[in-house]
Amino acid sequence: MRRAVALALLTLAALVPAVPSAHAVGDGFFNILCRQSHRSQDDPIVHPGHEGMAHLHEFIANKSTAFDSTFRSMTRAGTTCALSRDTSGYWIPALLDGRGDPVPIRKVLIYYRAAADTRVRAFPASLKVITGGDTMNPPAPSRSQRSLSWACGDTDPYVPSPPDCSGTGHNVSAHIHFPDCWDGERRDSADHISHMRFGTPECRRGWIAMPRLRLHVEYDVRNAEGYTLVSDDGDDASGQSLHADFWNTWKDQKALRFLVKHCVNAGRSCSQMTDRRLRRMGFGG
Repeated sequence: MRRAVALALLTLAALVPAVPSAHAVGDGFFNILCRQSHRSQDDPIVHPGHEGMAHLHEFIANKSTAFDSTFRSMTRAGTTCALSRDTSGYWIPALLDGRGDPVPIRKVLIYYRAAADTRVRAFPASLKVITGGDTMNPPAPSRSQRSLSWACGDTDPYVPSPPDCSGTGHNVSAHIHFPDCWDGERRDSADHISHMRFGTPECRRGWIAMPRLRLHVEYDVRNAEGYTLVSDDGDDASGQSLHADFWNTWKDQKALRFLVKHCVNAGRSCSQMTDRRLRRMGFGG
């Protein structure tokens, strides 16, 4: 009798669709596949209103990011992301090959996640922040990818300079993490950094936990040994000045809050979000 019941239960289990395993609160994530949009020597965070004042940047997602961009112009523009509601600006210094030519970016995966057992609040609209700058001294070295590093794909070892990935089956990738604690007041600061901090993993008292924003940038090259970033100092190791900028100009801030609630804070894995997947999750916008 018991054997018959057990067999019946196994048969029933095989017919019922599997339910994704639950994660701890705050252990979820969503990511978005995006592509490089354009290059220019503009930087609307560091040099707003001044054309050509910056080093050469690779702009990702928003198609209009320029020296004279405004929150309104950014939210009205198109995006290179598979999720059209993310019109944020993300940008990084150009990687140069041995001839001094920019190396094409193959794809970028943008992750929004949180530490386990941590509830986060969605980034406030028009938040601006810069992160990174020294792969030899990453801002949060205890985190995966050391928070600022180069690698062959998404696997160890994570190194301070662009590596030779020949024979690994992977392209060269850069990994850049943004700070995840906000002071709760400023959308920017004089240095574009001090209004945000890295949690350890908790945020200090009075600071608000934000998503852990990560850029995984895959270049169209296997061997990048000796390649440099336009921001590198000649005395530093190649690629050491790796950094990135983020401007929260999602054209649909409700969609961002929805994904933070139903993926990041719900412990759900929402991989490679698209408009169709967002609708299937029940977001009506």
